[in-house]
Formats: sequence, C-alpha cells, structure tokens
Amino acid sequence: MAVSPGGSKAPARVATWQRFIEAQRRSGPILGWSILVGCGAGLVGGSFRLAVASVHDGLGQLGRELGSAGLPGWLFPAVSSALMVGVAVWLVRRFAPEAAGSGVQEVEGSLDGSLPPIRWQRVLPVKFVGGVLSLGAGMLLGREGPTIQLGGALGRMLSDLTLRSQDESHVLVAAGAGAGLAAAFNAPLAGMLFVIEEMRPQFHYDVISVQCVLAACAAADLVVRLLLGGGPVISMAALAAPPVTAMWTFLVLGALFGIFGVMFNTTLLFLVDLFQRIPSNRRWLAGAAVGAAVGLLATLSVDLVGGGYRAVADALGGRLASEALLGLCVARFALTLVCFASGPPGGIFAPMLALGTLLGLWLGELSQVAFPFVTPAAPLFVVAGMGALFSATVRAPLTGIVLVVELTGNFDQVLPITIACIASTVVAHNLGGQPIYTALLERSLARQRASQEERA
Repeated sequence: MAVSPGGSKAPARVATWQRFIEAQRRSGPILGWSILVGCGAGLVGGSFRLAVASVHDGLGQLGRELGSAGLPGWLFPAVSSALMVGVAVWLVRRFAPEAAGSGVQEVEGSLDGSLPPIRWQRVLPVKFVGGVLSLGAGMLLGREGPTIQLGGALGRMLSDLTLRSQDESHVLVAAGAGAGLAAAFNAPLAGMLFVIEEMRPQFHYDVISVQCVLAACAAADLVVRLLLGGGPVISMAALAAPPVTAMWTFLVLGALFGIFGVMFNTTLLFLVDLFQRIPSNRRWLAGAAVGAAVGLLATLSVDLVGGGYRAVADALGGRLASEALLGLCVARFALTLVCFASGPPGGIFAPMLALGTLLGLWLGELSQVAFPFVTPAAPLFVVAGMGALFSATVRAPLTGIVLVVELTGNFDQVLPITIACIASTVVAHNLGGQPIYTALLERSLARQRASQEERA
C-alpha cells in the first residue's frame, strides 16, 4: 500500500486545519457583533460628549445674557444647576437606581451574575439623560462612568435582541463596557485593559473574548474620531524622558499618591454611606442642594467645577500660581467626593485625573525648589501623578499607565509612569485600601439583599 509523503503528518495537518476552520466559524459571528456594539458605543459616547458640551455651553451663554439684562450673576447658575441635578437624581431613584454614580460596579455585578442582567430599557435613557443633566450642570463628575455603563447596556441590548447565548452575552457586555471607556477618552487600548484588569474577577478569558473587546474598543474610538476629531484628550507638550538618576523621585511620588488614593476611597465610601441614609424620596433634594452649591462656585472660578479639563489646561498652561495649585486640589477633592456621593450619574476618572494633575504639578514645583539639581521638570510629575492616583484608587496599574499615555500622547514617559503606578498600588494595598469599584459593588449587593429582605 502506498504511503503518502510525510507519513502521519498529513492527517495531522488536516485535523489542525479543520480545527482552525471550526474555531473561525464559531468566533466569526460574535466578533462581528462585538464590532457592532463598539460602533454603537462610539456613536452613543460621542453623542453624549456633544450633548454635555452643548448643554454646558448653552447654559453659560444664557447666564451671561441674563446677567447683562440685570439678573444677579449668581442666581441663574445656582437655580439651573439645582434643577438639573435634582431632576437627574430623581430620574435615577424613580426609574433606574443602578444608574447612579459611575455604574461600573453594576456592569461588573451583571457580568459575574451577582447582580441581575442590565436593564438596558431603563439604563440607556436614564443614564444618558441624567448624565447630560448632571455633567452639563457642572458637577465634578466624569463622562467615562456613563459611557462605560451605556456601552455595557448596548451589549446587553444587542444580546437580547439577537438571542445570543449566555456566554456570548457576557462577551458583548464586556466589549461594550470597554468600548465605552474608549469612547470617553479616545483610548482604545486603555478600554481593553480596563476590562481585562479591572473586571478580571468577572471577565471570562479566552482568545476570542479578548479579541472581541479589542475590536469593540477600536470601533468605538474610530466612530468617536469621525464625530469629534482625533488627538489626545489632554493637550500638553511632548516631554523628554527624565534621566535615570531621577527615577527615584517617581517612586516617592507614587508612594505619596498611594496614601492619597486610600484617603480618596475611604472618604468617598463614607460619604456614599452617609447619603444613603437620606430617605429615598428626599435624595433629589440633597442632589439639588449640591447642584446649587456647584452653580454658585462656578461663578467664583470655572476651575473649581466640571470634570476638570479646564483646571488641567490652566495648570499645564501656567495660568495657576504654585500656591493656588494645592488649594484648588483640596477644594476639588472635597467637591468631587460630595458630587459623586449625592447620586447623579457620573464617573470619577476625569476628576481623579484633575486631582493627579494639580497635586503632581504642585509636588513637582515644590521638589524643584528643594532638590533643583536632581528633580526632573514639574510637568513630568503631572503625567506620573495621573496614573499613580488612578492606580491607587482603582487598583489597575496597567490600565492607568496606558490611559495616561493615550490621554496625553507622552509615550516617552512610560517608565516614570510605570514606577509611580507600581509604587502607588503597593502602598495602597499595604495600607489596606480596597479598590473603589469592589467596595461599591459590595454596597450594591448589600442594598440588593436589604431590598429582598424587605419584600420578603
């Protein structure tokens, strides 16, 4: 009998090829659906960013016109912000309590089954409208929380409409969440890493699921760039890499931010618990009061309010004196915590990046006075500080490194950012600080159990 060249290797090659074809047949559809989810997240995320900017700018213009007509300059900002935030909190409490805050923990709970599947019919309109109202009113909140939860809800919606399996639904929700982060910051790699690193206890790892998340993030970023344009979200000059002899300063910086991150998380959780004690039917009044305070503060300084992009630009542009940096950081620290704890839709990434900028720049300028011959340029402490604070609070250093690089375009700063992020993560861990979204998820589960016990 004739033997084929290569002996038994030919059948083995055929079997390998057949397995490859079968894998592609199974993975092709879910990859296509993930790209569709990413495009949807990019469209919704880009529209959300446009709507927030339009509402904020429109209110500012109307306030100036009313001021020129004789209305007290503080009245319109205070009243409009109070009404908008009050309505946002009321919408959340009335129709979708899971849409309060960032919503990241709700997506995580949905992925691991500890919380019910995302109610996309409610979350999508409430999160979008409530987020536009609260961020447009100037609350110290970030757009990434709403876009992450909106992206996850879109993944669940597509899964329900197309009757996907449970495993495929899991992939689409995770892909939508990552795409939401990519849409918020034009940061597709950070969006993918956020799912893999932050959602690691809930995310089901395999080659296909990771590819689906990456494809969704890339699609979302492309759509947002078509809508809004490209380029880094935070504009700053390209910085030269610091000398190796100065790397120890980033280790110290990271340790300091590790302590600061634990303080941030501890205080935030305390205030979240405090606001939860307010009767449910009165929380919109508490939100309105916080909104009124934010509106009043906006008349004093635009750097005090908002997600922090204006404060970052002014700090990096040298328009803030050194002595003002620390004071502004302290004020924004307190306001960020109160705004988030009061319950309107909104994230904490952007406000944290602003705090990292202000504190990092202040520490950089201070260290240049104390150690002028060994300290690198102060702006280098800004990019490292952003990543270090993110890493200390979220406990996702890889995501923090890549996010800051994509946000600022400073790819030469990977090493100092990495050193600062590792140091802040280690210090925060050893101080006993809990990752913020893990702690928030535990509170969501506790509220769910309490609600079940009341119904029983």
